[in-house]
Amino acid sequence: MKPDPLLHDDTATSMTALSPSFWLGLLVFVILACALVNISRPLPILILSLLTVVAWIAVQVPLKRLVRLLPLVSFGVFCLLLLVLIPIEPDAATVELPLWGRPVPEQSARFVAALLVKSTLIVLLVTAFAERLSERDLLAGLTGLRLPPRLVALCYLMVRGVHSIRAELMRLMRAREARGKPHGMRAIRVVAAMTQMLIIRLGLRAETQAFALCARGYDGRLTITDFRCLTLQEAVTLGLAAAILLWMTTL
Repeated sequence: MKPDPLLHDDTATSMTALSPSFWLGLLVFVILACALVNISRPLPILILSLLTVVAWIAVQVPLKRLVRLLPLVSFGVFCLLLLVLIPIEPDAATVELPLWGRPVPEQSARFVAALLVKSTLIVLLVTAFAERLSERDLLAGLTGLRLPPRLVALCYLMVRGVHSIRAELMRLMRAREARGKPHGMRAIRVVAAMTQMLIIRLGLRAETQAFALCARGYDGRLTITDFRCLTLQEAVTLGLAAAILLWMTTL
């Protein structure tokens, strides 16, 4: 397969002291720790929150990236409304929400709280790591972890696809704003039309990308040169960090 010029662009490579494989592996274990932690235990939640703040400060993530939490806020409001509407069984344990004064099922409230807390931590951590790793670093890191070539290609193309979705969505939103912001039922029709157009454009882009890959002799493997592999010292450090993170979830 012919090398992709994008993957050999020196400007797309972040200057990191450690290999991309180390950062990707660390991100995976931190996300795993966030997913396994029990929110009823405040100590591990506090430690993970401090690690998240330290990561944001170390990478110097712009505060405007916090806008990525808006979908989680909307989801939290939606879940809160669902909790209020859920019928309470006679023998079920209940808990009162702060500033609400109405009992809700305790099990459902714990599930929603755990989902929101873990999702927030994961989104913030992924945002911090994304500021350090470029697309080329992603491909180099996946390749350095000795993953199956087809899995590496799939993960890389999925990330590129997410960027394409964002670019197309922003283009459609700018076109909508240029024609005047719709209101009422017309807004629903406009959103439906935008969704339909987005699906069509993404399908065309995927087809074009597939033809381009086939024209370059794509055989299920994305090749990359001149990247730093995971060293033995980094592998040992990563293993220790993984053990500490997973042990921390049991505190």
